[in-house]
Formats: sequence, structure tokens, C-alpha cells
Amino acid sequence: MQFHVSAAISASIGLVAMTTVALSALELDRYRDFRLGSSAALISKAAGTTEARDLKTLHLRPALIQELQWRPPYRPEQGTGQDPVRDVVFRFVDDQLFQMLVTYERGRTEGLTTADLIAAISTTYGPVERESSAPRARVGSVAVDTATILATWRNEGASVALQHYDYGGGYSLLITSVALEQRARTASATAVAIDKTEAPAREAARLKSQGDASRDAAERTRSVNKDGFKP
Repeated sequence: MQFHVSAAISASIGLVAMTTVALSALELDRYRDFRLGSSAALISKAAGTTEARDLKTLHLRPALIQELQWRPPYRPEQGTGQDPVRDVVFRFVDDQLFQMLVTYERGRTEGLTTADLIAAISTTYGPVERESSAPRARVGSVAVDTATILATWRNEGASVALQHYDYGGGYSLLITSVALEQRARTASATAVAIDKTEAPAREAARLKSQGDASRDAAERTRSVNKDGFKP
């Protein structure tokens, strides 16, 4: 009897351990064909965009911070089953994808409850870790709005947050690399400080260049008019 009880306990412990490993191994760093840590070239190829044209540089130092916005191609043959994604903003630090902001078409989420959305997202990312109503600021170069985090999925390397926008309405999914996002946040703050410190010198240089150009243009006009002037 004792043997059977011990075996049952061992089996239960093993099941819990396997479940824990399975949950921690969930691929929270992936959204469809896009994976955190990928280069801009890989993301552009997967999205079918032109990297040189669509990639926007936000900061050059102390780290390269870039954004790439992508809209899924419209396919009328899909009808009501068309892609619910309105656009995805990919954010990179030193050519590594650290965040994906997936914004959904309002018409494709109309009528859905929070529970409906959480259930749908959980089929990809597993059981929700936490449901919340704590507001947070929307970040990045996208138009400023405030968002309420409805639910989060998290492991040691990445997090996924379901958000609802308070002013514009609609929902988004924010997929973030924990380590790379911290690196990007620190670099962005430093870049802003550098820009602020160097702003007076840049403005002085701009005014000097503008003045030099004006004087050169005036001198060219004077030269032409002087040579051609006949009293």
C-alpha cells in the first residue's frame, strides 16, 4: 500500500514538473512568422516589405533604435474571414527585434468580450498569467493613447499583453523581449539626454549654414546683375 501511495505521489510530482516545463517553454517570443531577436532583414522578408524604404530610424546612439510598420495585404476573397490585424509595429535595438505591437481592426473585434479575446489568445500562448485593469502609457512613435492591460502571459524571457485603448478604442497585443526591451529603454533615455545636450550646438550650426547659404546666394545674384547692368 505504501508503495502504491509513493508511486502515486511521484507520478503527481512528475506531472507537475512536466506541466511547469511545458508552461515555461511556451513560445511567447513569437507572433505568427515573426520572432523576437530577429534582424530587420529577416522581419522584412517575412512581412514582404522593402526594408530600406519602410524602416524608420529613431536613434543612432548609444544604440540603434528602429521601427518598421507593416500592414497585412488585403485579400477580398477572404471576406468576413479576412485578417483581423490592422497593422504591426516592429521595434529593433541594434538590429534585434525587441517588441511587436499588433493592433487589430475595430470592426473585427466588435462585440467580442474580454473573455472571448483571452480565450482566443490562450490557444497560442497558454493559460493567462494575470488579468488586470492597470492603465499604462502607449509608447513608441505611434500616436499617443493610453491603454488598459486586460491580461498578460509571461515567462522568463518574454511577455505578451492584451491591451484596450481608452480613447481610440480597439485592442492590441504587445509582445516584448524582457532583456532587449530594457536595453532599448535605457538606450532611448540616453539618446534623448544626448539630443537635449547637443541641441544648442546643432541649432547654432544650422543657423550658420543657413546664413552662409543666404550670403552665397546674394553674392551670386550681385555678380550676375553687376555683369549685366548697363546704365
